Amino acid sequence: MYTKTLFNRSILCAALVFLCLYGGQTVQADSTKAPAYLSGYDVVSYFTKQKAEQGKPEYAYQYKGKTYWFSGESHKDMFMKNPERYLPEYDGYCAYGVVHGQKVEASPEAWIIVDNKLYLHTDRSFLEKWKNDTSDSIKKGDEQWSLMNAE
Repeated sequence: MYTKTLFNRSILCAALVFLCLYGGQTVQADSTKAPAYLSGYDVVSYFTKQKAEQGKPEYAYQYKGKTYWFSGESHKDMFMKNPERYLPEYDGYCAYGVVHGQKVEASPEAWIIVDNKLYLHTDRSFLEKWKNDTSDSIKKGDEQWSLMNAE
């Protein structure tokens, strides 16, 4: 009797663990509920509107494991046709931080486009420091990013 009760409790515990881990979710992720990359800012808007614009979950698209939100269907379509064109440099980390060998979260509100590439920064003060010598900052950032990702 004791063994049967212990067995039943073990099965019940396993079922509860399974439900907690998977919560009845389907295997295919719903991109409208997934956490949005760059706090949901539309990466295409930086190029088309020259501003940081919040995207909407109904225009979500997943690319390389990240969920991107767009302000409208046209921006989503533009991204889908050529996503690499719109991706921020250094995987969206602060460009000033990368110059100094650090992966620091960037703000979607502190940004600049140089030679058709989007660079994000932690805040506007870091953007200004980085802009003091943009070409050297990019050169150093690219070198550091290669070293940081060589491992």
